[in-house]
Amino acid sequence: MSNRLQIGSNRLAVHESSEGDWLVNSSMPLMLCGSGTAQVNRVWGTLERLGDVGCLDRVQSALLYDINNDTTRRISSKGRRMKSSLGTEIFFPQFIPTDTGFHRDPYGYVPYSGTLFEEQEKVVEELGERSDQIGTPPQLILHFMGFGSHSLLGAILHDRLKKRFPNAKTLIVLDIPRDPTLHDQMRDVWDEMMKLLPDEKFLVTDDRIGDPYVTDHQLACALATVEASSQAGAQSGPTLTDVLSGLTKGNLGSWLGLSSISAYRLPVRKVWSLLPPFRRTRLIRGKADELTMLGIRAAKDTLQSRFDLANYGDQENRARSMIFCSVPLKIDEIPILESKVQNALANEGFFKENPYASFSLASANMPSSASMRYIPNMPVRKGWLRRFVANTVGQLWRGFTFTCSMIYGRDGHTPYLHCIRLYPLTSVRNPKMDIESPRSIKLMPMEKSMRRCWDNGLFGGSNHWNNFMVDG
Repeated sequence: MSNRLQIGSNRLAVHESSEGDWLVNSSMPLMLCGSGTAQVNRVWGTLERLGDVGCLDRVQSALLYDINNDTTRRISSKGRRMKSSLGTEIFFPQFIPTDTGFHRDPYGYVPYSGTLFEEQEKVVEELGERSDQIGTPPQLILHFMGFGSHSLLGAILHDRLKKRFPNAKTLIVLDIPRDPTLHDQMRDVWDEMMKLLPDEKFLVTDDRIGDPYVTDHQLACALATVEASSQAGAQSGPTLTDVLSGLTKGNLGSWLGLSSISAYRLPVRKVWSLLPPFRRTRLIRGKADELTMLGIRAAKDTLQSRFDLANYGDQENRARSMIFCSVPLKIDEIPILESKVQNALANEGFFKENPYASFSLASANMPSSASMRYIPNMPVRKGWLRRFVANTVGQLWRGFTFTCSMIYGRDGHTPYLHCIRLYPLTSVRNPKMDIESPRSIKLMPMEKSMRRCWDNGLFGGSNHWNNFMVDG
């Protein structure tokens, strides 16, 4: 039996949202899984962003597979502060033999493999029971994986998930590590991981591109934006499952790239109302076509490689790309703005230059990249009295802030426009060499070996090495 809790969406946090029963939806087609501490953080960030756009109830279950007691305590504490509607069920591993994980050793699980594999089978079966309970088998399993101590263990878990849910689409979000100490490990386990994940679909991100916190936030916003676009009323677009299935169909290949622009900050002003909440936040519209121009600019920016979440190399730009933008507008305004942006892009020749590109809008209000920071692991509180006092004070404070927000209004975070592009890496045959991010790590030992040869005078010394690197 695994540890578990339930969380759910507070429905919607969009500026200027109407009363909005637009998201009454009992479908829960998504299942999320993260293997390792960093990937569990990514899952939780994605859940939070799905909550921002009112789509958290689309996730039936999330498996936070980290053999680490600190992670379990931290996520459990955060989960208790979230409200439940339909209820997304969160699963944790129960058997944690070393308390704080395997210390980056991908084979550290081997001495405990018997019990760990047995628990994997049990938790996968519990995920199946949850699916049967709500009467909705998952359409898409998103599995966040990296190259830490849970790399091989996570791949084995993924195989069990696929066998339990054979009709579900699957996508592995593969994270290239920033830490140089993990690069050797990535080279060591790459081939073994790929053998454990045959015929799989992958989305690649690279922590070395920039601030890993920003990268994680952009990834979460991207997934939430796509899912939110599918809930846009009568003009609803494809779901996340539809998008990923379409971009990996046939000869498009199994590897995906993702670009995400730096969020555009939008101006707001405070207005007063005769009814509670008395203070409300409104978006400053400015000129009539200002949002249209921002949408055009954002769509064009996503085509620039500097906004990619990994160094994908020279890929074919003629491949099908799907562009999604999120704006903090009422749901009934989205089709109008989307039509304006699409017409403007067509008039400027955007779709003629990119005939396989598409553009969609979503109603969402998500924070900027700069606002995201993970809460560190929490120490164990000792003593029932201390826990009782802390919980009581917390409940009283939350009640007080809720009452004030109902009367005076909430200080909503500054609204931002997010825009992302998903596209297939059609030229990839051998990802280890055809995608620049893993290739750069793969070739590092070769480069170091060549450098030692140059320094030892085998090819003329270090001066010749510098000339070689400049010329080469």
